Amino acid sequence: SKLSATAAVTKTKADTNYELELKQKVDVQLYNLEMLQSQFKTAQQAIRNAKGSHAEIDKDYEYFYGLLNNDTNNGKNSAESEKAIQRLKKEYARKHKNRAAAELKEQKAVANNMHKELQEHTRQLKYLKAKCKKHLNEESTPSLQKLASKIDESQKMLLESNSKNEQAATYYAGKLQEAKKFNL
Repeated sequence: SKLSATAAVTKTKADTNYELELKQKVDVQLYNLEMLQSQFKTAQQAIRNAKGSHAEIDKDYEYFYGLLNNDTNNGKNSAESEKAIQRLKKEYARKHKNRAAAELKEQKAVANNMHKELQEHTRQLKYLKAKCKKHLNEESTPSLQKLASKIDESQKMLLESNSKNEQAATYYAGKLQEAKKFNL
């Protein structure tokens, strides 16, 4: 019948409009996730590179180690110089441990913000999937699958970063324990 054919064409137009609207919403979400990832990486890097970084601590250590080593090479008491070097190692191991602990605290705050943002993106994805099912009678679309994949990628990046930050803090805490073993 002519009426049902017209209804089908109208429904198809509505579906096409909805698909376009859905794709635009997903594109906005994908852009926002891209920005979130970029901001997260930038914040992590800024924390690592802030004044008093591990690289600066190492540079200071090398300078003072060089001075002490010079003393030993210039005929100063080697037992006393060795004790001074051990004290230096201990002091700089402590500086590294404290720096790693401070970084970890800041990194966790950044990670918590990222986690909250990702939860919001996940809620938005569920909402868009429900709308998709209602309007298109489909579980998902390629653009929704792309969004789900981007959220998963972001969550994986967050977990890897958290793990790396914990490992760094544990590493420097271990280095301090090693340095403490020497009796001064």
